[in-house]
Order: sequence, then structure tokens, then C-alpha cells
Amino acid sequence: MAENKQRVFFDTNVLVDVLVGEIRPSHNASLQMFQAARAGLFEAFITTQSIIDAEFISNRSPGSKNPNFHNKMLYIMSFVNITQIDGMSIRKALKNPTGDFEDDAQFAQADSEDFDIVVTSDRRFLARQSADGPQILTPEGLIEKMS
Repeated sequence: MAENKQRVFFDTNVLVDVLVGEIRPSHNASLQMFQAARAGLFEAFITTQSIIDAEFISNRSPGSKNPNFHNKMLYIMSFVNITQIDGMSIRKALKNPTGDFEDDAQFAQADSEDFDIVVTSDRRFLARQSADGPQILTPEGLIEKMS
């Protein structure tokens, strides 16, 4: 009988936490989450947009340089599933704006794929918790939940 693992969606900032490093407040917890995903404790997902945004942030933002981005991403992609933000999610994000379109699109995609948990360190994203949607946790919250 196949084991049903929880499906966990990582917001862009969680990927950035891992790629940029210890200057990010949630780096350690985010790194532990990726290690748990690699160990197969749950199914992890990120969007193609998260990868593109993370590359920009980790290589092009002032004061940031990540020369190993491509190798790190290829490694992460060996155990994290990649999903695309689809047209329906873009429409939903456009119809329900909160002032951060990237978050709106990420949230709409996470909601449309029926993930069990969404992980983010963005406090505005955390405020989107609803009774009928996925549980929204910080990286630290997911680590605590797994303990």
C-alpha cells in the first residue's frame, strides 16, 4: 500500500532563505525543511516562478552574489517537485489583489493544487490562513510540526 505523504508548497522566500544563506532570519529552519524533503518526509513543491525570482534575488540584488546558484538549484530540483503557475491562478490573483502580485499568484497556485501545507516566512502571506485552505506555516512552524 502506497504511503500518502503530505504535500508541502514552499513559497519563494523559503527557497531564497536556503540559497542566500545565514543572512536570512529563517535560513536554518528553511534548510532543515529542505533536508526533510530530501529525506522523503513529505513531498515538497516550488514554482518555476520561485526559481526565477530566487535567481534574481540571489545573484542580482545589491550586495548579493551566489555563483553556485545553478548547481544548487539542480541539486534542489533532484528532490523538490516543480509546478507552474497556470492561467487560472493568474486570473484568481488578478481578481483578488492584496498589493503583492507575486504572493497573490503563488497563493492562488498553492490553493489550486490542494497542498496540505504552505510554508512562507512572509508575514502577509501567513495572514491568508482560512478554514478551508491549506495550513500556512513559517519554516520554524513546519519544523516544530515535524518534531
